[in-house]
Amino acid sequence: MAAAAITSVIGSAYTSVSFIKSFNEKIAQYENWVIIGFITVSTLVFLTIGQPVTLLILAGALNGLILPISLGTMLVAAYKKKIVGDYKHPLWLTIFGSFVVVIMAVMGVYTLFKQLGQLF
Repeated sequence: MAAAAITSVIGSAYTSVSFIKSFNEKIAQYENWVIIGFITVSTLVFLTIGQPVTLLILAGALNGLILPISLGTMLVAAYKKKIVGDYKHPLWLTIFGSFVVVIMAVMGVYTLFKQLGQLF
């Protein structure tokens, strides 16, 4: 279990830093130190707040909001000629995608408030 936990923390830190290193060349230059800092901050948050189950539930509830935001952004981008060029996004995909955005947003907000109410 300890090996799984350690590799999970290191993997998530590396993945997170690999996403943000494109924002600034200093992050890319000091990537290893940023990863160490990420792990250190994560450890301090865990030690300060504790309650790993609570943190996992809260993280899951917040992650439920990522899908509708991401899909909504992609649906808007699908109609920007500057982004997609000559591509014509099918209307039926936009309609069903919009439906999914609304349903997932409602479910995500509901779950977030329901979970927050149980946690605190």
